[in-house]
Amino acid sequence: MESLKKLLESGFGKADCYTAAEKELYGDVNMNCCERILYGANQAYALGLKKEDLRLAAPFGGGMGVGTVCGAVSGCLMVLGLLYSGKLEKETALKESITIPFLQRVKKKQGGLTCHYNKAHYAIQEPVFDCSAVILSLAECLDETVASLNG
Repeated sequence: MESLKKLLESGFGKADCYTAAEKELYGDVNMNCCERILYGANQAYALGLKKEDLRLAAPFGGGMGVGTVCGAVSGCLMVLGLLYSGKLEKETALKESITIPFLQRVKKKQGGLTCHYNKAHYAIQEPVFDCSAVILSLAECLDETVASLNG
């Protein structure tokens, strides 16, 4: 299993780092925070999601467009759900054993879980907005969580 953080550090999800195939798919548009986590995890963790499935992440960027729960956090939770839940969430201890500890880890590391908080404390605002520091931090938390759960 590849490290999601290392993949994202290589520029994955940023238009200026796209391969020719990615450029054909996405043009010159950067992926949002949730897309970078989900698309990257699909590659790093071999999740087997199809291109169409990955569109699930689109509305979660920018804290769902209104600065609420960070899109990178939402993407990480999507990945954890894919990896560790049953057919229905209630079939597993996903919330108690995985989701809550993950969110506690993120909050301890970042100080907050909202897009507003993370943008204010970690994002580069000028000359071009860039939330990569947040995305990389969340990818590291996800890598650590997945590694600990997989033993």
